[in-house]
This record gives sequence, structure tokens and C-alpha cells, in this order.
Amino acid sequence: MEHTVALQLVIVLAVGTAFVALCQRFRLSPIIGYLTTGVLVGPTGAGWLPDGPTTRLLAELGVVLLMFTVGLEFSLPRLLGAKRLVLGLGGAQLVVTASLFALPGMALGLTPTQALLIGVALAMSSTAIVLKQLGEQMELPAPHGRLATGILLFQDIAAVPVLAVMPILVTEPMQLGGALALALGKAGLVFLGLVLVGRWALPPLLHWVASTRSLELFMLTALLMVVAAAGLSTIAGLSPTLGAFMAGMLLGETLFRHQIEADIRPFRDLMLGLFFASIGMQVNPEVFGAQPGAVALTLFALVIAKPLILALLVRVMGHVSIDSWRSAISLAQGGEFGLLVVATAVGLGVINTQIAQPLLAGIILSMLVAPVMLRFNQPLTVKLFSRGRGDEALPTEAYIAEASRDFDQHVIICGYGRHGQNLLRMLANEGVAATALDLDPERVRQAAAAGEPVIYGNAVQPGVLRAAGVERACALAITLSDATVAERIVGHVRGLGLELPILALSTHGRHDEALVAAGAKVFPEGLESSLAFAGQMLVMLNIAPSQVEARLNEIRAQDYAPLRAFFHTAEGEKSAAQALDFPEQIRSILLTEGHYATGRTAQELRLWQLGVELVDLRRGAIRVQGRLLDTRLRVGDVLVLKGKNKTIERAIARLTEGG
Repeated sequence: MEHTVALQLVIVLAVGTAFVALCQRFRLSPIIGYLTTGVLVGPTGAGWLPDGPTTRLLAELGVVLLMFTVGLEFSLPRLLGAKRLVLGLGGAQLVVTASLFALPGMALGLTPTQALLIGVALAMSSTAIVLKQLGEQMELPAPHGRLATGILLFQDIAAVPVLAVMPILVTEPMQLGGALALALGKAGLVFLGLVLVGRWALPPLLHWVASTRSLELFMLTALLMVVAAAGLSTIAGLSPTLGAFMAGMLLGETLFRHQIEADIRPFRDLMLGLFFASIGMQVNPEVFGAQPGAVALTLFALVIAKPLILALLVRVMGHVSIDSWRSAISLAQGGEFGLLVVATAVGLGVINTQIAQPLLAGIILSMLVAPVMLRFNQPLTVKLFSRGRGDEALPTEAYIAEASRDFDQHVIICGYGRHGQNLLRMLANEGVAATALDLDPERVRQAAAAGEPVIYGNAVQPGVLRAAGVERACALAITLSDATVAERIVGHVRGLGLELPILALSTHGRHDEALVAAGAKVFPEGLESSLAFAGQMLVMLNIAPSQVEARLNEIRAQDYAPLRAFFHTAEGEKSAAQALDFPEQIRSILLTEGHYATGRTAQELRLWQLGVELVDLRRGAIRVQGRLLDTRLRVGDVLVLKGKNKTIERAIARLTEGG
């Protein structure tokens, strides 16, 4: 029996891995793979994955971790800064869409609670699918990308109170007001308790955990905080997801936010995979034959009706039709929170399985077609809605080509932020022709109105670069802060067989090597700023400018090598970032009684075999360069080492313990 269960689990994992791998191969969301796995191996399929309490508990843990990470990313200042987009348009989309979908439900005999929950579930779209696909297509900075992101952000935030209030909806209507008031009071007390703990107890605890430099301890502490917050919320009679969200929101304001998110993410993704598999387990494949009309109606509501409603709302908010339709098509699918709302409603007994089955099937089908609609959102918009509307023509490659036709032997600037604008201004002062591409429509509009040669266009698309005259250009400058985008632009240009000089701005040293390998000359902003700052100080000290410039050029000729290694901070988050940007660091070690290195020479220690350089030896007031050192080491000597973190740790172990 045990062997049979073990074999079934292996098969389930194999099926899940295979479907997720297929989704990755065809650039689909892994959510689809998990859902398909649940349908195939669940109780209504092969029956290999039982729908038991253990499975449900682990699946619920995935949702708790998801809401915790949503809380980590939640920023009240950011929310208020984009209140018109997020609160205004996002709130209107959810309320109007849910209400319009609820009305037919009530007409068909559903209770107001059932109809409203179904409306909310159908109003939700897939954050995971949309942001991933638009990000890969480099469309998130575009107007329709920002619209979609704002609406999804509100949906993610709204999911918290929706999930928290659902257990209360089971209460008798006459007692609903009192139950809601009691729940709000409990939520306030839980939040107050978490704030007190988060402000007074957690910072010193996290600092102590980080100072131990134990990844395991930090990870366990992060998991403990999530489970404890969810447990506290459950004890108070509230949803565990609400407590997890509150805890994430508080920890999101600390220095350890990114490290906590990185530690939680593997567990979250694994448990969420099980959650989506459990959703798929609830879908009976027979529903497609037994209730095809209900499945088709759900699919119609998500893929046709919802984008029509959304496009109208976006248009009413003052956006042009093109952006309205592209954002609407991008959100024309069901989402993970919609699945969660339906599954929770079934678990609470608010919705029966006969209603839930076609809803789940329709949402899953819409998520299957979503990547295709996202991929072709622009052609679909042009084909269906732009014909005959000359007032809002898309910024096509033909338009860019027309705007760039008089340029020859010019510089193309990708990105019109601070660096791009300053570069364009200096090139103009020297009489060098240049044009810039940017994805901020308002900035492009203002610059173009001022007579600047700036065009709206996505430089990562090869067709846009060719339309801007890259084959006639004398140089290309990439001032974008996203190194992945910069690398793709360089790759496209080199793929065209062009050898023009390319200068790429690098804000993080971790990307320099990839940009150079792609074929660009890298401008390391941080290192160059340090160099210029030091040079300015030397000039202020009356050192001859020619001597200063010669010294600076000498360092540049060494690819800034003297500046790339330095003493790193001990703070967890900053230390991790510095290790990525500047792998080499400098560390010092004081030799004491009993250390292995005492009485031995540097040559005998062979630190170079570990990839570590002995930079200096400090003996009292005497300093000796490591390469010139031939004396035996003594107690009290300070050795200055240079190398990567792991190699330095091994070198210190050799110096202190031998081996």
C-alpha cells in the first residue's frame, strides 16, 4: 500500500513537472500547468492526488504566503501617488464589472451574495500572466501597460478584504451588520498588535538574525513570522490571509523586505502550485459535455464582455481609444484571485459545485487563451477597432521612419530620461545630429512640442530601431536603467550585422559583463561618479588638472579595477547587492596567538591558489605591499585580502586553522 502511494506521488510530481516545463517552453504561465495537472490527476481524473485535509492545508499555506508577499510589495505612498489610476480606474473596474455581472446572476435565480461573489471572481484578471507577458514584450512602461498594472494592483489589494469578509457572508442576513462590525473591530486589534510587535520587537530580532549571517535562520524566521501572523488572525476569528497581508505590509517598510521576499518565494511558489493543482482537482472534465452552455457563457463574459466594459471605463477616464482597447484586451481573462474566490465560496458552502464547475472551467479556458491575446493585443486593436479612426493612429514604424527620414550619420538615444536629455543637449551643442526614443507619452509630447527630436517608440523592437535609421546611424546610446532591455537592444543591433559604436549606461556592476559580451561599451555610472568626485577633490587641493586627468585616465584604462574592490557593508540587504554588483571585496584579518599563519611566509600559505590576493600587510606603522612581502608573519599583523566572498572565507580559514 505504501509503495502504491509513493508511486502515485512520483507520478503526480512527474506530470506536474512535465506540464510546467511545457508551459515554460511555450512561454505560458506555469499556473496553467498546475491547473491542468490538478484536472488530470485529481479525484475526477486519474485519482492519484486525493482531495484530503493535508492537501487543502498546504494549498491554503500557499495562499497565505501569496498574500504575505502582496503585503510586502504594498506601498501606501505609491498607492496615493497613483490614486486616480489605481483607486479611481481600478476601483471603478472592479465595482462596475462585478455589479454588471451580478445582475444577470440574480435574474437567473442566484442569491445576491452568490451573484456578487461570482461577479467579483469574473472581474478579476491574472496578475501573474499579464505582468509576465507584458514584461517580456517590454510593454509595461507603455500607456496600456501602466493602465493594466494599475487595475491589477487594485484587484490584488481588493482581494484581501474580499477574502477576509467571505466567511462572514455565511452569517444570517439579520446578523450580518453585527458580524461585520465585530470583524472590523477584531481586524483593528490584530493590526494594532502586529504594529506594536513590528515596530518594537521585529527590528532588533531581524538585525540579530541578519548579524548571524545564517541563511537558514533568516529563512526560518521569515516563515515563522508569516505563520504566526496568519495564526493570530485565525485565533481572532478572521481570515489567515488578512493577518499574513498585514504582517507583509509592516515588514515591507523594513530594510529586510527584499531578503524576506527572496526567502519566502520558493515556498510560496511551491505551495501556490499545489493550490492551483487543488483548484484543477475541483474541475470535473465532464462539465464541458454536461454544461457546455454555462462554460461558454463564462468564457464569453471574460473574453468579450469584460474587455468591452473596461474599454468604456478607460475611455471615460480620459484615455485614448487605442490605449483603452489594448489595456482591455490585456485583461480579458480570469485570474488566480478569481479562482481563489470561487474555491473559497465552494468551501464555505456559499456556492454549490454545480455552479462552480462551469465557472472554474471557463476561467481556466480564458487563462489558456490569455497569452495569445496578450501577444497580439496591438494587432487585434488595429484590426478590430482602429480602422477608419485617423484621429488616434498608432505610433507605427512607418510614423517613426517618416520622422527620422532626414537623419543620417546621427546618434540614436534609447531613453529620454535625465541622461538621455543631457546627452541630446550636448550633442546638439556640438552640431551632432541625434534623435531619441522613449516610452513615456507625456514626456515625448512635451519634448516634441518644444521642438526636440524625440519620438514615441519601443527601442527593444528591431523594427522600431530600423525605422529610426539605425542602419544609417553613426552611434547608439542606451541610457535605460534596465540592463536586460539594454542587452536585448544591443543584441538586436549586432544581429543586424551593424558595427556602429554602442554606449550603454550601467547602474549596477552585475550587468557589465553581459553588456560587453553583447557588444556594447559600458559606462559604469557608479564607478565613474566616484572617479569624477575624487578628481574634483584633487583639483580643489591645487593638484595640477593635467596630473589629475592623467591619473583618472590611467584608472579608466584599467577598466576601473582599483575602484571595483572595496570594504563591503555588513548589512544583509546592502551586502547582498554589493556582492552582486562588485563580486571582489577587501577584507582585513588580525593575526592572534594560535593562528596557523603565524610564523609562516605568504608564499608558504599559497593564498593565490584560493583566488585571493594579499594586498597589504600592516605591522604597526609599517605597511608592506603583499607582492613584496617575504618575511614571516607575526602575532598582531593585519593582512589585507582581496577576492570574492567565498574565496576570502576559505583564505581566512587557512590563515586561522590551516588546511
